[in-house]
Amino acid sequence: MAIAGTLISTTQKFSGDIQKKGISMGDTLLTEIKIINDPAAMPYNSSNKTLTLYVKNTGSIILPFSNQTVLVLINGTAFTNLTFVLPSTAQSWGPEVVMTIVVGNVQLPKNDYTLKVVVHGGVYATTPFKIS
Repeated sequence: MAIAGTLISTTQKFSGDIQKKGISMGDTLLTEIKIINDPAAMPYNSSNKTLTLYVKNTGSIILPFSNQTVLVLINGTAFTNLTFVLPSTAQSWGPEVVMTIVVGNVQLPKNDYTLKVVVHGGVYATTPFKIS
């Protein structure tokens, strides 16, 4: 009887864990983003050291956005001074919404770079760009 109780308890725990993992993986499969900046004309302001990114939610779920849920990397270096701006017509970063992300305190001399934006579930988009 004790063994049966233990097996039932263990099976229920595994079942719950599998269900949670499935939900998490489902969200990841529904998450997709695209960087829509023109790589040849990246909006970088060298005076105030800001880079403006336009990232479109091309997935089918609403994405969370904050310095804890969005990561911006340039040539592998993470930048945490991020400002998020939704279009005035949007209340969330839902499907087909373009989020403006302003990366502050970034110094980019003339060179070639690789930009990577990582969001919910580790989903990311990359693009090469040039500062000339």
